[in-house]
Amino acid sequence: MKKYYRYAVKKAITVKNLTTIESLEVSPSFSYPTEAHDFYELVYVDSGKLDCRAGDGEVCLSQGTILLIAPAVPHSYRAVENIPASFFILCFHSASAPLTLLDKPISLGSEERRLFSKIVKEAKNAFAFPFNRKLHPLPSPSFGATQLVVGKLEELLIELIRNELKESRLMRPIMNSVELENKLAEEIVLLLKRHVYGRITLEEISAETFYSKTYLNGIFKKSTGLTIIQYYQKLKAEEAKNLLRERASTGEVAAKLCFDSATYFVKFFKKHTGMTPTEYRKKLL
Repeated sequence: MKKYYRYAVKKAITVKNLTTIESLEVSPSFSYPTEAHDFYELVYVDSGKLDCRAGDGEVCLSQGTILLIAPAVPHSYRAVENIPASFFILCFHSASAPLTLLDKPISLGSEERRLFSKIVKEAKNAFAFPFNRKLHPLPSPSFGATQLVVGKLEELLIELIRNELKESRLMRPIMNSVELENKLAEEIVLLLKRHVYGRITLEEISAETFYSKTYLNGIFKKSTGLTIIQYYQKLKAEEAKNLLRERASTGEVAAKLCFDSATYFVKFFKKHTGMTPTEYRKKLL
């Protein structure tokens, strides 16, 4: 009998959740205040121009231009040249490290524009239009529409990353790129910081990034000198100090940082600081 083998497909880009889709037509006086959040925000200008301040930089996005804003980056928008503009904003969660390559405005080619149009088309088949900050599923969405939105979005992101790799001459496989390993370590740090007031395991990080636990710990320790869990514990200890300085009780700190009990938190805090929470408070006086 002929023998067959399974090949495990590792996804290069994974979109975990859609957060919001917005379709906006704005006046020449439009401006949007600065905000930051724990997910990616993709903005595509369909007509007119849009000024975007992201982090420490400011760029002018013209028609057919796309910009991907990383999690935790403060950003704001305003119309320019006293003309109206129309644009789409699509927000999603992803822990895929190669997305860090898309850190500047990109003018879409005809194929990428058609792909973006398909994303919008399937979004209209899945959610009530016009879109708003909260997505409202249609009572009878087209079969598979939501999956196609995510699939087409992943396809678009892959195409954009391929173009970036060609332009920057990074033709080596992603797994062998020192630059991308460093960027992956940076993404893990951001992921850990977003979960300081929650919980996250190495298994969950592995599932989020689609890399093995051994590989992730190896590149992370090479970059930071600590394992992922050691770094996470260090973040928890530092945030505990901040809360104690703000006069939070031991029980409150333990609850906010998701420790199983105040007793366990006291042991954890002493292990990482050499003091109990009470001793630390006395030191502050």
